[in-house]
Amino acid sequence: MRRREFLAAAALVPALAAGAPAARFERGLLWRVEREGVAPSHVYGTLHAEDPELQSLPPAVLRAFDGAHALMLEYVASAYGRERFLEAALYEDGRTLEQAIGEEDFERAVRALAPIGVSRDFVRRVKPWGVLLNLRISRRPGGGRIPDAQLYAMARERRIPVSQIENVEEQVFTFDEMSADAQVGLLHHFLTHVEALDALAERSLRAYLARDLRGLWDAQQDYAREHPEIAPFYAEMVKRVVLDRSVVMAFRMQRELRHGRAFVALGALHLYGEKGVLALLAEDGYAARRVY
Repeated sequence: MRRREFLAAAALVPALAAGAPAARFERGLLWRVEREGVAPSHVYGTLHAEDPELQSLPPAVLRAFDGAHALMLEYVASAYGRERFLEAALYEDGRTLEQAIGEEDFERAVRALAPIGVSRDFVRRVKPWGVLLNLRISRRPGGGRIPDAQLYAMARERRIPVSQIENVEEQVFTFDEMSADAQVGLLHHFLTHVEALDALAERSLRAYLARDLRGLWDAQQDYAREHPEIAPFYAEMVKRVVLDRSVVMAFRMQRELRHGRAFVALGALHLYGEKGVLALLAEDGYAARRVY
């Protein structure tokens, strides 16, 4: 059975954010990062979505990439990685999604995933987080390549090294170890608030295109305030998807940054604020200057 990229990496889930406002790193997607004695590198915030408005990388990004000697992505999808991610998202012990979320939400899940060609029997085997990750994909325009994929293709064409910040097992762990209450609670909410999910995706896209990291962050904050019934589940998602991963990313990025002339691309929300990768890099002696 052919399916339109049913499962993607953790990066594709809408980043859920919470925390105090920050004074730094509120605007800008492309940053020049450098420290004494090392050639400058660039860090670029992407939006992991197949949207027609993201099909052309900005000229400033292309210019910065032209001078790069290496590309580092949040995650590099491979045939093995896709199969492993899919395997991890399926129940293998006889349990079913219907048992986990109830008959009514199961029927909603079947209808929600129908646009990406997923059968009823297949949905029955998917864990709640597997459905959750794909709700936005099933409701947004497809047919294009996310910015990360475009960068990967250009790097291969130029034959420069490509590395990844996370591996597939770490991506799986982010979701597979989330509490059952959070998985089921978030899934129920989004299955019953599909228009609100669409509105959140659209607001996030507008903020991203405006290079407004604060606006991107506030879109998530406002959504959480508007739906307090899922606040504890949001908090768990924030810790797993954004905050914990930003710490790891800021550390691992330095494998390439220390050599200079690297181009690092990762989800834009990881750039924002005092807990984002730019602020964490500053603690390690790197200076970041907004380019675009």
